[in-house]
Amino acid sequence: MEEEVGDQIDQDVVDAISSLGNAHRLQILMALDNVEQEHQEPWHTMSFTELYNAMDVDSTSQFSYHLDRLVGQFVRETSDGYRLTYSGHKIVRTIVSDVYESTSTFEDSEVSGVCLFCEAASLIATLDAEQFRIRCTECDAILITDFFPQSQTRDRSPMEVIESFGYRIWSMYVQLRGDVCPECFGPVERTVDVYEHGGKPVHLHVNSCRECHHRVSLPVEVPVAFHPAVHYSFWEHGISVLDVPLWEFFEYLTSGTIATTIVSDDPFAASFDVTLADESLRLSMDETATVTLERSDGESSTT
Repeated sequence: MEEEVGDQIDQDVVDAISSLGNAHRLQILMALDNVEQEHQEPWHTMSFTELYNAMDVDSTSQFSYHLDRLVGQFVRETSDGYRLTYSGHKIVRTIVSDVYESTSTFEDSEVSGVCLFCEAASLIATLDAEQFRIRCTECDAILITDFFPQSQTRDRSPMEVIESFGYRIWSMYVQLRGDVCPECFGPVERTVDVYEHGGKPVHLHVNSCRECHHRVSLPVEVPVAFHPAVHYSFWEHGISVLDVPLWEFFEYLTSGTIATTIVSDDPFAASFDVTLADESLRLSMDETATVTLERSDGESSTT
């Protein structure tokens, strides 16, 4: 039987979240972070008196009450004084980055690349339902969907915002390569799913975190492009894969630069031919997303 929603919420979690519902307590966290920034020293401590003097409270007993509500989960008491815990740092980062606020407006912008489904060069970056999306205006396929925190738009032009998503997606993939969730850093499980639009299927690796259930789906060709031999081949031909956003990477799939042959759906197996100018590489992939380079001498290397 599936676990009830109420059973997933521990009372300690409720108590921890409720302890944040006071301006004085958030000010304590901010004061501890400010002193770290001032001294450029992580885990810098403040004495009780230093913290009290940094606050605007009526009495030491009132301040002590608020501080006690934070100690343990968000503030650590040491022999040298008080400092933020990892959880305390995360709360401060949430406050200063405004990620809890609604995303600011973002105008639709044309971007380079082609649609994976209709192969039209008609992609736009858009803000839809507070999510960053790359959509094809020709066939209306949604090619990329990602969170759109307000902090990512601050002090960036629309094109700089779009460019930042390109690097952010690759940074997520680098973590996923090591089965690390880019959201909570928990362990990741990977399955293969098929997404179809307009009668054309695309095989995706679906990466699901066992801890926070965060999901990231990427084309199965992405691990192939990041195989060291393929990565180097692109580099030799003047292409830095890390500087090519995913929506522009799609053109390597539609043009046949990376040609995919699905050998089996269950268990998943596929082969890939990567052709750049006069150089060609043959690779294969199994259900674990292990990519194997088939060398001309009969040997193979995996990643």
